[in-house]
Parts: sequence; structure tokens; C-alpha cells
Amino acid sequence: MASRMTADEKRISKLNSALDKLRRKENVQNRQLKTLLGDEAYARFEDDWREQQEMREDLKEKPDEIIEYEQRLKEATFAYSKADSASRKGRRKAAKKLFGASDTLFERLLEFLSEKIAGDHLLEMWLDRDACFDASNAPVGSADDFPCVITSRSLRNNGGGYLDIIQTINETKIAAVERALDELTSEPVDDSLMAERMAAFLKPR
Repeated sequence: MASRMTADEKRISKLNSALDKLRRKENVQNRQLKTLLGDEAYARFEDDWREQQEMREDLKEKPDEIIEYEQRLKEATFAYSKADSASRKGRRKAAKKLFGASDTLFERLLEFLSEKIAGDHLLEMWLDRDACFDASNAPVGSADDFPCVITSRSLRNNGGGYLDIIQTINETKIAAVERALDELTSEPVDDSLMAERMAAFLKPR
């Protein structure tokens, strides 16, 4: 005769069922989630979701430095496009002049990036890649070499920054359920055994 499931086994089964639903992007109501997680774990989920909402609000308010960087990048990119178009049409003299102008704009953009943004963690979070350059990886006069602002719709946007940690409500629920399952299924730590191992490690040889 099959043995009855323990309380933990029943809870694990229900959590796995909820996790499957969430991964299929089906809704698990907050009331049900609270019952599955318990008060403490559900409170942590609510804190996590509140942080996600705050980050979304932050994305609506770009810092002045990021707004200026985005505008400078747009101007330099436009100048480069004009120069490239002239070159393709065989207008060599005009292309040379326009490439010179775009190079100047990109040089000023690099100076602005280095002086105003690089090294400032809160500002760098708005960019899709590293803002610090050295002689080996410095941009060479093309928009492809410069970071994009993470809210940009450009195909060059690699994501990153805030976008790497932004989650939907569904993803936040998945993380909460996975955390609860980890806590239920992880092997208990034998504190006395750990203490013995630490004492043996610290013992003079």
C-alpha cells in the first residue's frame, strides 16, 4: 500500500503545479500564491514586485546626462549616415568633408561619455554596454562602437543595465515559487558537522 504524502511533499507538488502554470504564462492568482508561499515568502514576493515597479518608474525619468548623450549620439550617427550616402554616390569631396564632421562629433561624444558618464554606476545602468574605453577598444568613428541607451529601439541595442533585472509580474512570481521550492528541497545543513570541519581546518599543523 502506497504511503501517504507528507505535508512538505504535498506543498512541493502544489508549488510545482503552480510553477508549470506560470511557465506556460497562465495566471496564478495572488490569493492562491499567498497560500502556497506562506506569509513570509509572499511578503518577500510583494517587496520584489514593488522594486520592479519602482525600476519601471525610474526608466521614465532619464537623467540629464543620458538625455544629452542620446542626443549627441543621434547627431553623430546622422552625420555619419550623410557622409556614407555621399560616398556611395561617388561624391568623394563632399564625403570627405562630411566624414570629417562626423569624426569630430564622435570624438566629442567620446569625451562626453568619458567625462560625464563613465565610472558613474547609476548612469552606466542606462547603457547597454561598458562605457569605459582604453586605447585597445576605443571607438573609431562609428555609432556601432558606442553604447546605446537601453530604452532605444535601435537594432544595435544589446539590452543590459536596468533591462537585465527588469521582470514581469509573471517572472517575479516564478522566482518566488522557485525560491520556495529550493528551500523545501535543499539538503539540511548539519551545523555540528560544519563546526567540526572548520575546527579541523583552523587547527595548527
